[in-house]
Amino acid sequence: MKTLKIMSCACFVLASLTCMAGNRTGINLYESGMYRAAKVFFLKQWNTSVSPEEKAETCYYLGEIYVKLNQPDSAYIYYKKGLETLPADPFNKIGTSKLSLKEFSSKGGLTKETKKTIEEAFNSAIKTNKKDIRLPLAVAEAYAYAGDYNNAAKYIAQAKKVDSKSGRPYMLEGDIVLYKNQENRGEAGTKYDHAIHFSPNLTGAYVKGARIYMPINPAVSEEKLTAIQNIDPDFSGHYHLLGELYEKKGNSKLAVANYAKFIDSGNYDEEHLLRYAGLLYFDKQYDKVLPVVTPVLKKFPANLVAKRLQAYALSKTRSGQQSVDAIKRFMQTAPKDKLIPLDYLCYAEQLEANKQYAEAAANYAKVIQLDDTKKDLLKEIGNMYEKNHQPDSAIFYYMRYLDFIGKPDPTVYFSIGRNYYYLGTDSLVTPENKLAALHSADSTFTKIAELAPTSFLGYFWLARTNSMIDPEASQGLAKPHYEKVIEILLDQADRYKKELIESYKYLGYYYYMQADVITKKHKNNPDFAKEEFLMSKSFFSKVLELNPEDTVAKDAIEGIKIK
Repeated sequence: MKTLKIMSCACFVLASLTCMAGNRTGINLYESGMYRAAKVFFLKQWNTSVSPEEKAETCYYLGEIYVKLNQPDSAYIYYKKGLETLPADPFNKIGTSKLSLKEFSSKGGLTKETKKTIEEAFNSAIKTNKKDIRLPLAVAEAYAYAGDYNNAAKYIAQAKKVDSKSGRPYMLEGDIVLYKNQENRGEAGTKYDHAIHFSPNLTGAYVKGARIYMPINPAVSEEKLTAIQNIDPDFSGHYHLLGELYEKKGNSKLAVANYAKFIDSGNYDEEHLLRYAGLLYFDKQYDKVLPVVTPVLKKFPANLVAKRLQAYALSKTRSGQQSVDAIKRFMQTAPKDKLIPLDYLCYAEQLEANKQYAEAAANYAKVIQLDDTKKDLLKEIGNMYEKNHQPDSAIFYYMRYLDFIGKPDPTVYFSIGRNYYYLGTDSLVTPENKLAALHSADSTFTKIAELAPTSFLGYFWLARTNSMIDPEASQGLAKPHYEKVIEILLDQADRYKKELIESYKYLGYYYYMQADVITKKHKNNPDFAKEEFLMSKSFFSKVLELNPEDTVAKDAIEGIKIK
């Protein structure tokens, strides 16, 4: 009898090891905390498992997965199916007792008798194979699930006695650290490192450690994930995390490339597909988004994320008004309280692309309203109003943007100054307001010249502004600024011909007007203004050097009779 019992136990162990080999990918996914991917794997296994042992193990892991996904009713169904398939299976027995322990503990009904009954069930399961470290660890996990960390520690210690060289007990200790407090990443990470030390090929410890280090030390996280390629080349789950890691680092190309390898493994669900579609979208692979999202929508036509990504992709792959309509339809049909900043951003971008600037500005403003961290869009709103010929509104938002960044920005000052200039030259604005706007433009362009003294732009627009304040050039307000433009651009005449011509024309006109004043002062005698006429002629001649066909310069020179 004793011999038969030993042989029976040996057969059970052999069958168990055979099952583990067939389910290794799913077990690694589960131990890595990738429960949804593991669920996909084991559901497929449920349909293909042949032996009772393999089917029982598949049921056990499905039960464990549903526990992790907070679906205890589904977990119970699979534990029971496992026991129906293989009544002696110790793991599914632990699973059903685990649910009872949790239920009685949470309802305050864990009496001494109940506690004793459950404890006896656990110990009975462990005794079926005292050399299988997974059994006391499963019991420890059960107690941790019920919040009884003292008994969990007791069974972890028992597991360490079963196999003092295994890293699995340390991996569970790391999990329990996080069960207690998600913020204890450092302590959990140390436990996972211990697990790797004892079991260098323990895939789950690498993945869990990588997840712990991802927000605090991405380099270590990447190192652990890439190490998996050497210790377990058939495991594809780490590509999921590599995709997340590169997404956080802002490398969308590598994020997509790695996540695609995870998708290729086949152990994905609809949420994984939507994550992949999102990565494709942010990598601007818009044409690839729709084929990923379409099967999700066929199965779940009301899925808001899928509808959102579909709308985004359509808006980017269609042209003209169709691109606007694609996202507009989503905005109109989605529940208002479910719309997110990115929805308004996508809509604003398509409106802008189709030159519907006022609506674009309103939607950019909505993004900021929903997400206070997006205030950099104030500059874009200013740009929209500028393009829509609303300089007052453009100035207002550019000013808000400067307040937001809290430091000078020559490019924004330039936009502000230019819009003040537009107000100052708008025929619908009263003369009084025109002059005020031009003086504001003057002070703004002065700031630009101070911030970027080697650039011609500040001086060039100072010159333009002052030529409007002093249209007859009687005060020569624009003169020093145009002279500065010439000084800066003189050796770049081919590139800045237009700006130099404008500067030379102004100076030619200025000296001509000065000559005219002097001539009239001396009873219309041009001899007293000879020097000014010659200066005027000289500047108009420089215009002709750059553009021999310039009729204004030709006429001006023709009108100056002094030689």
